[in-house]
Amino acid sequence: MARSDQVKALLRSHREGDEQRFRATAEEIIEDARRKRHGLLADELEAILDEPVRTRRPTQLATLRPLPKGRDETPLLDIRQPQRSLHDVVLSAASREVLLGLIAEQRTATALHAHGIEPRRSILFAGPSGTGKSATAEAVAGELGWPLARVQLATVVSSYLGETAKNLDQIFSFLQNGSWVLLFDEFDMLARDRNDRGDHGELKRVVGALLQLIETTTTDSLIIATSNHANLLDSALWRRFDEVVGFDLPTLEERAELLDMKLRGVIHDIDPLAVAARLDGYSHAEVEACALDSIRLMVHDLARGVTEAHLAYGINRMEERRRIIRSSLD
Repeated sequence: MARSDQVKALLRSHREGDEQRFRATAEEIIEDARRKRHGLLADELEAILDEPVRTRRPTQLATLRPLPKGRDETPLLDIRQPQRSLHDVVLSAASREVLLGLIAEQRTATALHAHGIEPRRSILFAGPSGTGKSATAEAVAGELGWPLARVQLATVVSSYLGETAKNLDQIFSFLQNGSWVLLFDEFDMLARDRNDRGDHGELKRVVGALLQLIETTTTDSLIIATSNHANLLDSALWRRFDEVVGFDLPTLEERAELLDMKLRGVIHDIDPLAVAARLDGYSHAEVEACALDSIRLMVHDLARGVTEAHLAYGINRMEERRRIIRSSLD
């Protein structure tokens, strides 16, 4: 892989607009990569060189830095380009307003710094399962044009003493390399209340390390944590987040909006509001599943569009899933 000094030189020349130095550094990295048989890295960098200068993104170049890895060399982060924007998610008016404000702060960070103010950098999304927390995190990344870096908790949490805290430190160090939306999905798995008698000493130390990292990190990135069981989180963590956004089950109007959004790409004669009235208590994910199941049946039937019968099938399938889940939990 590219040495850290090479990557820093590459990023510096890109920021300063020194195309000659940028190409010289890039060609040096490509030569090293070919010699060490890192063909994929060389191919990616050659593709970036072929792009017009004005379209190159600093974070795109920053991804040349190796991902942080755990003890078994498994990456601690899953990096992807977001495929959603805020137009693709259904939110309450209050939540949308908060998120638009957060996005605006990231875009005007320099102006805020001139007034001695830091933009909010850490957010907790709290609410029931299936209410769109992870999708919204991706949408925020899409609005900012930043890659989404999802923390691989199964790899981060280690049975080795001190290894989990070390993994977290690697992740937060990686944030210094470009602008990212760092997503801790199911955050309660990692940051449970330290007063919980069922937790062992190592996890208590992890929560302490996590508190310090969130509070002291200096980064241009945005940290988003999601929790289905926020009541299990350590109470001190709530104060470390700059903002908390609540996610609830969708209202009638929000269910209708979501149905309309998911059926927009197909012919149909469905009244979203009338159907939404039948889905009281359904989560965003469950409403979406009903719509997608109806489209699958439409395709299977070789039909021209989604009919009420197709949608009834989707709703019946979801009702059966809900019944099975309830009986399993009883």
